Amino acid sequence: MARYLALTVIVLSAASADAAPARVFIDAGHGVGTNQGAQTLLCGTEADFTLELARDLEQRLKSSKRWQVQLSRTSSIGPSYRRRLHAARRFRAQALLSVHADVRGSAQYYAPQPGQRCLKNDAQPGFSVLVSDDASHMMQDRFRLARAVAKAMNEVGFVAYGGVDYEGLYVADSIPGVFIDRRGLLMLRRPSMPSVIIETHHALHPGDYALWQTKGARAAFALAIDRALQQALTQDE
Repeated sequence: MARYLALTVIVLSAASADAAPARVFIDAGHGVGTNQGAQTLLCGTEADFTLELARDLEQRLKSSKRWQVQLSRTSSIGPSYRRRLHAARRFRAQALLSVHADVRGSAQYYAPQPGQRCLKNDAQPGFSVLVSDDASHMMQDRFRLARAVAKAMNEVGFVAYGGVDYEGLYVADSIPGVFIDRRGLLMLRRPSMPSVIIETHHALHPGDYALWQTKGARAAFALAIDRALQQALTQDE
């Protein structure tokens, strides 16, 4: 864990002057009506976390001048997922990244503060990248993006989730941290551009939760996404 906790400041390298910015659509998961996602370790909401992370990632990616970025929402309540897909198409996005926080296994109630009743699970930390093998015309591009994200996150020090709690929902890919969706998730099977869902961490795991509150982890995440997008959008497998 200390490998990337030390990365407090990372400045993404600038794009070459003659390179046109590629278009990336970042979806801050949940925040659709009453759907605020999972509860986090300190009784927060997944939707609040994803919005904060999406805004941070947007600014860091824009700083390199390599990416033109659009967010799916900029407030706690945003459009439906179908409207987000329409927005991504109008934006002519070349990749769609939907950021989330996962909840796994059997959690127990605890009180981080007097009077609070939150959930905690000390097992199953790590990230996962979800991808669909539906729609064969984009399968190669989708898997190239998913594998590039997982490889880059591993390279900067994040730990890939092993998938013990994913049986029946997702199938493990050959790349650690990548899982193939078997639920038919809309944000994976319906976009007209390569898309992935990034479950950044286990939101009820004390170590995972604490890590993702740090600037170092978020800077490392942006670096990983920058590297992955460069590989996925400019190279062949």
